[in-house]
Amino acid sequence: MARPIESKIFAPHSDIQEQMMMFLAGKGPPYIQWVACGTKFGKTLGACGGMAHAAPKISHSTWRIVAPIYRQTKISWKYMSQLWPGDPYTAKNKSEMTMRIPDQDVELQFWHGQNPEDLEGEGITGQINDECAKLKAQIMASTRTTTTMTQGRVQNISTPRGRNWFYKGCMRAKEEMERAASEGRLPRETFLWAPTKANPHVPRESIIEAKRLLPDRLFRQYYEAEFVEDGMVFSTLTRDPMWKEKFRADGPIEYWIHPNSKNIQIVAGMDWAKKRDFSVLTCWDYAEKPFRMVGFLRFQGHKYTDQVVEVARFLQKFKHVEVMYHDKTGVGEAVDDLLGSVPNLVYKGFIFTNASKAYLVNDTIKLIEKRDVLWPWWDKLHEEFENFEVETTDLGNMTYAASEGSHDDIVASCCLGLRACEEYTDKSSSIVFLEELVGTDEYKDHWDEYLEEMLGIDLKEGF
Repeated sequence: MARPIESKIFAPHSDIQEQMMMFLAGKGPPYIQWVACGTKFGKTLGACGGMAHAAPKISHSTWRIVAPIYRQTKISWKYMSQLWPGDPYTAKNKSEMTMRIPDQDVELQFWHGQNPEDLEGEGITGQINDECAKLKAQIMASTRTTTTMTQGRVQNISTPRGRNWFYKGCMRAKEEMERAASEGRLPRETFLWAPTKANPHVPRESIIEAKRLLPDRLFRQYYEAEFVEDGMVFSTLTRDPMWKEKFRADGPIEYWIHPNSKNIQIVAGMDWAKKRDFSVLTCWDYAEKPFRMVGFLRFQGHKYTDQVVEVARFLQKFKHVEVMYHDKTGVGEAVDDLLGSVPNLVYKGFIFTNASKAYLVNDTIKLIEKRDVLWPWWDKLHEEFENFEVETTDLGNMTYAASEGSHDDIVASCCLGLRACEEYTDKSSSIVFLEELVGTDEYKDHWDEYLEEMLGIDLKEGF
């Protein structure tokens, strides 16, 4: 006796999620839907709800959910396991990552997209490409080969990751919708957009906290679902210096040191170099925010042993060095061993990968945006920061580097030094509840202004 599934799916939390859930069950155009959403909007759950509803309606059909890596396919597997009943209505094979409705000859496959060619072949009735901005562009070409004959529907969902092929697809769909409206026909592709706050189940406080903690660029991308353009990273770097003393040059060495250095306890950041690049040491007064650069050293063309001697000699000009964070990538590995010969120097090596560099850069962006960094007047520092750029790869990964023909040694040294500041500064603080401030003379007449400044929002427009 046949046991068909009659799906009863959860209620969507918004109009956008409802349009997502209804897409795969539709007939005729549009055949492709692009959905750009903020994190935690519920895009994967909404798309899975649509799949759970649509697939049982068409017997003898094959469906797919594709994610960038195998681990992410487990998310949609978990959702579908909760949305569809178990045996005997469905047969689930986790080793092959498939779910079947035997009595209707319906199969749902879960794939990762690391090898797009593997997706080519059999006819697919409907497909979800999850976190599409992290998938290879070839995924769409492979998908089209499986949906041409079936006129299957394809749903591309993602949080934006720069302006890669997912962005181009969204913009193409947006233009197609405008053309179709003017021509009085149904569009072949559609585009939906929703920020995180469109999900009423996400606590407003969580979004405010994210805005406080994340660099503006990342908040706009992850929470406001904005396609942020590649280019300059440190757009808010101030050119108002704390000190206007010019640096000194002693042959190939450039340096500057605070006149009261013997009374300052510091942390330091060091970026080593071979012959073409520059080795840069930056020293920081980390006692409290804003963190102050109180010395720098920049030179080129030294042997590794001479570099260590030069750095050790410069650090002796300060009262005490708490720690020096240094770049242990490449040449830094050899220098790390040499540092062990410097008396009383505490040091920690960092290996720069794309992920670790992004972590340090984003922390520095946030400090600069909050005006928690003070610099001396140093033309080369400002030039490097203003020529430091971000580029989003085709797979949605952000890479940070100096623009062509520029250096980023000062930026790397500052990022390491500011990381040390964050980790070694005194983090003790007194706690005052907002309720205690409301009625005080200092705040009672301009409470809204205080909240707007503290939270970085416009209370009239929301966040």
